[in-house]
Amino acid sequence: MNGGSGWVGTASTRIVPSAGYWEHVAAHLGRPVEAVRKLSDDRVNELRVGDLPPPPDVSLLEVIADDGWFRREVRIACANPLCPHEPTEEDIAAGRCPVCDTVIDAKNTRVTVYVRDLAPTRDVDWVVVIHGMNTRGAWQEGFSWFLGTTWGRSIPVAIYKYGMVISGVLMPLRRTTLLRRLRAKLSELRAQARSHGYGEVPDVVAHSFGTWLLGHLIRAEMEPGVEDPLRFGRVILTGCVLRPDFDWSEARDRGLVAEVLNHYATKDPIVPLAHFTIWDSGPSGRRGFDSAGVINARAEGLGHSDLLGARHFGPTYEMSWRPFLTLPAEELTALPDISPLATRWRHAPLPLRGTVFPVLVLPLVLALLLLLVEWIGNWLADLVEPIRWVAGVAGAGLGVLLLAIGVFLLTSRVGRE
Repeated sequence: MNGGSGWVGTASTRIVPSAGYWEHVAAHLGRPVEAVRKLSDDRVNELRVGDLPPPPDVSLLEVIADDGWFRREVRIACANPLCPHEPTEEDIAAGRCPVCDTVIDAKNTRVTVYVRDLAPTRDVDWVVVIHGMNTRGAWQEGFSWFLGTTWGRSIPVAIYKYGMVISGVLMPLRRTTLLRRLRAKLSELRAQARSHGYGEVPDVVAHSFGTWLLGHLIRAEMEPGVEDPLRFGRVILTGCVLRPDFDWSEARDRGLVAEVLNHYATKDPIVPLAHFTIWDSGPSGRRGFDSAGVINARAEGLGHSDLLGARHFGPTYEMSWRPFLTLPAEELTALPDISPLATRWRHAPLPLRGTVFPVLVLPLVLALLLLLVEWIGNWLADLVEPIRWVAGVAGAGLGVLLLAIGVFLLTSRVGRE
């Protein structure tokens, strides 16, 4: 157990204390902690008593130092608080600051500085967003807007759209085509980024079937003989339909991805069906991954696309996704709603793993469509005469209209001449 507040946890000078820690300290001390917490959340690496609003709460600095979030360093400081010079022993012996000429009192020049070692925040170079199978990805524009308005600089966002795909995800040839097109587009984007002075490694946000495409693309890039494989920075998955035992650790070890955040919803009704309908898929977007190399974040009570909706997208982005994209790797464990790795996932029997289902459902859908066409044809057969009358009237009217337009254009030209 650490000292000051009795806080039990993994205090470190290399990470920012969590919201839970500050709530604990406020309850323990019985007084506000907002001023120091703001300085901490602003990633200030050195705190002095003079940094606090009056009256300074020195005891709070002592508590967080005792708890291990800062360490104490005794330094020599000029008596003039506006002077940046740190007097040397020679300056003290001389009795005056050589910069501002303030009298130096040896008894008052030594001050305690509370220091920590936070790494710089991470820069986001450019981002690719990939939508799901039954949507045109309206959320992608929302994400692009958030990314463009909450940073102090413009960040390119490549919005990848492959259109409405429903039955196509069941067919191996269609999935292969979609994978090939995705790789070609990402290769093109990488070349364009390089030519414009950006890096070659984008961050990625993917939803639903877009996560399947991304995961299988990454797996294909690990195959022997792939030259100049595509690489990705930080990856955010939501509504994920990859298998929960997907080997993210190997992808990270091979340098194809950096950190991965799987933000899953506990009430997602779509994801559990993927394993039985789409080959080599699974419910990681409902339960999390059970393999190392990924951060699982739990969205309690939400559905398949709720994190991307107007109600939840803003808070999700501000509290989880933006910090994930920018914080140093060692601080990602402080993200909200982090869930432990799921218990090991069990495959369904082979005939149930999206193998037999497409063979049965596609002929059934085709047969139903043909029956629908037949029914519509029989229904229209009774309306042949009215349809012919409407077509005749409309055709004649259109002919008269086009003739009138031609006459108007002709007379107008004659008038101009």
